[in-house]
Amino acid sequence: MEIKAYENDIFYDNMGMRLWERRHQQLDKYIERDKILDIGCNDGKFIQRLAHSLDFNLIAGLDIDLEVLKQATDNLVYDQIQDCLRSNRKTECWIKLFNGNALKKYDQLKQMNFDIITLVEVVEHLKLEQLDDLCENVFGYLNPWRIIITTPNSDFNVYFKQLNPKFILRHPDHKFEFSQQEFQEWTQAIALKYHYSTIYDGVGQHKSGDLTNGYASQICIFTKIKDYQYHFTADQEDLQLILHHCLPYDSRSNEQKLADDIMMNYSRFSLQNQSDIDDNEYDILSTLDDYDILIRIKDLPRSEYLEQMIQKNKRFTIYQNDYLLLKLNQN
Repeated sequence: MEIKAYENDIFYDNMGMRLWERRHQQLDKYIERDKILDIGCNDGKFIQRLAHSLDFNLIAGLDIDLEVLKQATDNLVYDQIQDCLRSNRKTECWIKLFNGNALKKYDQLKQMNFDIITLVEVVEHLKLEQLDDLCENVFGYLNPWRIIITTPNSDFNVYFKQLNPKFILRHPDHKFEFSQQEFQEWTQAIALKYHYSTIYDGVGQHKSGDLTNGYASQICIFTKIKDYQYHFTADQEDLQLILHHCLPYDSRSNEQKLADDIMMNYSRFSLQNQSDIDDNEYDILSTLDDYDILIRIKDLPRSEYLEQMIQKNKRFTIYQNDYLLLKLNQN
């Protein structure tokens, strides 16, 4: 039996968001820096959310299930929102999906030097005796600046009427579920061993507002407090790269962006269309050809790139130091 928490009238959410959406949103404030790895990425919904940000240059996902990675690939490659973000994204951001085991030490991942690693509702799918290997890999071998772990809080299970002595876990694949005390004891031991600090958070408050049993999902945010050189040997296994995809971005140079802005909006910039021209400007306009457009340099966006733009585009000329002359007809 699988508990669909957001369908059981347990949570109140005035935005109508489901628990997994709230969980992803809650993690936003702890996600900083450029390169992130989501271990146990499943169908890529969290990676898809991260990809809507403009703050990353590498977003990677690792999962042992090839089928869910195929679904993640579809979700990420055919995300129509990316077309809307193209003009705002100024640098490359690569999405990489790997088929592999979270317990294995892969040199390919080590070489990527991730800033942040997330494990969102992952650890409960492992056996308790596997957690040491997981932590050795994530905290010791990969050793990023920040690690975020979320997992169900078993104290909260009292609110799920479907659970009973025969069904004590929320999902059939869960091997265990930590209480709040168990989670804090486990995470504190990890932090001490691998030199990380911890702060705690949660998501999924009961609709009554009562926090006696905590949140449905508990979160620990680990931040490195001391660089320590660990010596672990990589496993002799290669990752299978499933997706290597660059998100669409504006690859134009700054001077080309300036030229394009002027060409697309010259009627707005044109001195011919301004109402505040002075006598000197009126005299200048009277000498111009009908196809010449005069623009005040001070009115231009990104005018610091003007010199480079003029060198590369013969339509433009500096005119009397304060003006840009655009020739619409080059014949």
